Amino acid sequence: MSIILSRDSLAGYFLLNAIDDTDNLLRRIPFTNPSYIKADGSITSFAFKLRKGENGLSVDVERLTTYEASVLDRSRFRLYSLPASCPRNLGLQCLPDPLPDNAAHALITGNFTDGISRQLAQSATPVPDPGSPNRR
Repeated sequence: MSIILSRDSLAGYFLLNAIDDTDNLLRRIPFTNPSYIKADGSITSFAFKLRKGENGLSVDVERLTTYEASVLDRSRFRLYSLPASCPRNLGLQCLPDPLPDNAAHALITGNFTDGISRQLAQSATPVPDPGSPNRR
C-alpha cells in the first residue's frame, strides 16, 4: 500500500512539525573510539562538523522523541542538547527530516565553518541519562 501525499498535506505536516527556536535539538555524541567528549564534559567541535556525503547535521527534536530512542546505544553515545535558536543565530537552518523509523529526525543545514562548529560545541549541554543517575 502506498500513500500519496498532496502538496497541502505535506505543508500541513511541516507546519505541525515545524522546529521552533525554543525546541531543543539532541545530538548523539560518541564517547568511545573516537571520543568527542573531553575530560571536563565539554565536547570537541568535530561533533558538529559535516562528514563527506552529509547534507546536514543529524539531530532529533527533543519534544518528539525519548532519551532511549535518540541515544540508540548507551554504551557508545551520550546525548547533548542545543536550542534551535543557537544554530539559527549562526546563520544555519533547522529543518524537519523525518525518517521511517524516526519521526523526530531533523537536519541542521548551512555553511559549517570551523568557527561555527566550535560555537555549536560550546553551546551544547549534556542531557542526563534517565536510566542511570551517574551518567551524563
